[in-house]
Formats: sequence, C-alpha cells, structure tokens
Amino acid sequence: MNDKGLVMSGVEDSRPTEIRQYIQLANWLREQIVCGQFALGAKLPGEEALKNSFGVDRSVVRRAAQVLRAEGLILTRHGVGSFVLAVPDARVVVVRPGDRISARLPDEAERSGLGPLSPGIPVLVVTRANGGTQEVYSGAVTVLQVAE
Repeated sequence: MNDKGLVMSGVEDSRPTEIRQYIQLANWLREQIVCGQFALGAKLPGEEALKNSFGVDRSVVRRAAQVLRAEGLILTRHGVGSFVLAVPDARVVVVRPGDRISARLPDEAERSGLGPLSPGIPVLVVTRANGGTQEVYSGAVTVLQVAE
C-alpha cells in the first residue's frame, strides 16, 4: 500500500476481476478532480511525481492519463503537462432506511447511458424499499447521503 492508500503491486494479474494499476491511478486522479483537489485548468502532477508517489512504472501513469483524456477530463500538452479540462459534477443520492445499495460493473447499455465510464468504474444500484425500483448511478461521481 502506498501513501495514497492504494495497493499497487508490481504483479500483473490476468484475472478480469482485478483492477489494473492504471485504472486505480485513473480512479484516484478522477476522484481528486471531482472533489476539487485539482480545479478546472489546474496542472496535474507530472509523470515522474506520480510514478514516484505511487511506486508504478511510467507506462501506468501514461495509461491512466489516456483514460482521463478519453473521458474528456484532462488535456495533455507534450512537454508541458496535463491539465484539468472538465470537472464532472458529483451527484448526491439520498438513501433511506430499507433501501439496498450494491455495486457492480455496468453492462453495455448502462455504460452508454451513463456517459463515458472507463473500465473498472462500477455502477451503484439503489433498490428502493418502497416499491423495489432500481436506480443505477455511475460510481465515479455519485455520493450517497443517508436521509435523517
């Protein structure tokens, strides 16, 4: 485990349920963007800094940046760095007693319906106690709030 609380082993596991290092790093960077640690227009830490902080190879950092570029969150200028291009709004979902919450990987319809979801980003499924309706949200930008 590194100083950011992420497990980044050097072992590449072929099991599809394992989250690759570049996805973990992309998730961490996305979370920092969503929560405001990196504001719109802010320069992200450089490849070398991320590589050293997370104890990963440069290719992991580059693939993580590629994921965020594909989502439209960052812009990279060769020789200059990567900058926050868009900040997705965090969505607050209120859950009440009796509601059930689960997380799973999205199917193709959910992936296209929720916007750009990168590999490894789960969906949160809220099953309401009153009627059993299911609501599906992107795990990348959803915050659950317990009703009082």
